[in-house]
Amino acid sequence: MAFKSKSVKRFSVRNFLATILHAFMSSPTVLPGVFTQGDTRTPVGDWHSVLMTSELSSQCDLERMVFCKSTKDVQHEFILLHFRHPVQRHAVAVLVLDRTSRVECTENNGGSFRSVGQASVLSPSVSQVPAHDTIATTFNSPSALESYLTQQYRSYRFLSNLDFPASARPSAMQVSVLLCVLSKHSPTYRLWQYQCYWYAHTVWEALKRLFDGCQETTLINGRSQFLGQDVPKAESVEEVCKQYRVEWALFENVVEERRKRKEEEERWLRMEGRAQRQPEIDEERRKRE
Repeated sequence: MAFKSKSVKRFSVRNFLATILHAFMSSPTVLPGVFTQGDTRTPVGDWHSVLMTSELSSQCDLERMVFCKSTKDVQHEFILLHFRHPVQRHAVAVLVLDRTSRVECTENNGGSFRSVGQASVLSPSVSQVPAHDTIATTFNSPSALESYLTQQYRSYRFLSNLDFPASARPSAMQVSVLLCVLSKHSPTYRLWQYQCYWYAHTVWEALKRLFDGCQETTLINGRSQFLGQDVPKAESVEEVCKQYRVEWALFENVVEERRKRKEEEERWLRMEGRAQRQPEIDEERRKRE
């Protein structure tokens, strides 16, 4: 049984890296928050702000999610997000989405990942502390991604894939709004409600519900489980989807207002420029007459 488990992990890792290898053949244009030249690990709220500064970054499409699980300690769960470049369509960036506690991040700032469940044994107060929801990027190469995942989680498996059709892929901006909704819904890390299992499950199911037509493939069973037993977690998918729709509508209204203001400013500048050139225009007209 142990040999079978090991072979499944090796097979899934190799297939995963082979699938994305072609996307790294040429270096794509840097897009802040998505396509980067080095490792970054950013709180999801800050990631949303970064996307706001780059129209191209915000337009990257999410074409696949991969549900991942550490095989060590309390079998921490996290998600890989595959974003396609909006211009250089051959290029794909794989981002790592994760929920830990701020206690874990503070105590383990310089080393490899230590699960929050393990931290809670040593520090019981971790069962209810501020959550640390982050999204990480790596240099655009398979080896850099594998190195990051190994450093953070040591040993891990890919449990499921969720592929979005080209006609209904969420943009990076839509994903960032959803992640902000989750952080607002549960800003506190609670070991028996709002832990990594809840976070990965809710992100996965919410995006599956909000964007129709996606195809889910189960590679290995075991999501939201520890040693084969279901882990207690809050059921928040319906409420999160409802709140996302509200927040996205508000966001679209803000974007539309900004667009109108920009158009008005450009119109005013054109009028001002014409007014400044009016004497020259009148003189040219008189010469022609």
